Amino acid sequence: MKREFGSFIQTIMIWGDELLGYLYLMMVALFFSFGGTCVKMIRPYFTAPMITFLRFFVGVGWLLVLKVIKRQHIREDFWQAFRKHWGWLVMGALSKLMAYITENTALSIGVSYGNILTQPVQMVLLTILGVTVLHETMSRNKWIGVSLCVLGIFLISWNGLSIETLLSGNLMLTLLYVISGIFAGLFVFAQKKVAGDFDILDSNLFMFSLAAILAFLIPAAQGTILPSSTPDWRCIVAILWFGFVTGIGFYLNAKAIPLVPFRMVALLQSTMVFFALAWGILFFHEPVSIWIISGTVLFVLGIVIMQRREKGEAGKA
Repeated sequence: MKREFGSFIQTIMIWGDELLGYLYLMMVALFFSFGGTCVKMIRPYFTAPMITFLRFFVGVGWLLVLKVIKRQHIREDFWQAFRKHWGWLVMGALSKLMAYITENTALSIGVSYGNILTQPVQMVLLTILGVTVLHETMSRNKWIGVSLCVLGIFLISWNGLSIETLLSGNLMLTLLYVISGIFAGLFVFAQKKVAGDFDILDSNLFMFSLAAILAFLIPAAQGTILPSSTPDWRCIVAILWFGFVTGIGFYLNAKAIPLVPFRMVALLQSTMVFFALAWGILFFHEPVSIWIISGTVLFVLGIVIMQRREKGEAGKA
């Protein structure tokens, strides 16, 4: 009887942890969906490179606050792990820097929900890296999922426009988002490579701090550090929230990964695109065409299919 009761309590605790993981991932999706909204509120006062610096700088500040709240000191083996993985840490910092520079530049020009394109690009890249670098098998589901993601990207990029209009501007924005998605995927891959030897809070602090220093060099060289005019309260709130989303969002994402089936991580993260579309309509009255809706549904469907296990894979698990 005691064994059965103990087993019941253990099952409830496992379910509780899994539910907490799902809650974390939904919070992350909601947080990240405000990226375009924040850029639109900050852009009248700061350039895109300065927005990138502010995002990293404030994000580091939030991570330091979290570290103080948790009373967490740097692990004793930090420098030993750093000597072993410094290349991956630098790669992660550079990748995230490039991801945010290209994303913020595109968001400054186009609609606030344009960065929904980065999600399927990142997923496709991680699938390719899993096959080529980690030697994972490329199943039928993954091939179908990748194809649907690519088709979704094409529909969103095309948006029913003529060839002339597409070549005049939309193609450049799509290219910026594709580059951003590629570098965002490389950042996740770098996180995966160092996760075994680093506390996620310490590794993110290092990578975001290095990225903030490098990001500051761009507006410093351009002489665009100071705002064009006195920022209003919405701009200040957007800067603080953007940093919070960056620092705490990635921390919650890392906390969620061990608690839920890994195939569910990308699936729940992809729900951010629906939030982003909603904010674009609600806050900026931006048009959302049937092409964008169709493309969004296609690449979310592609991500869902990629996360499904086939019979052979389920038997091995």
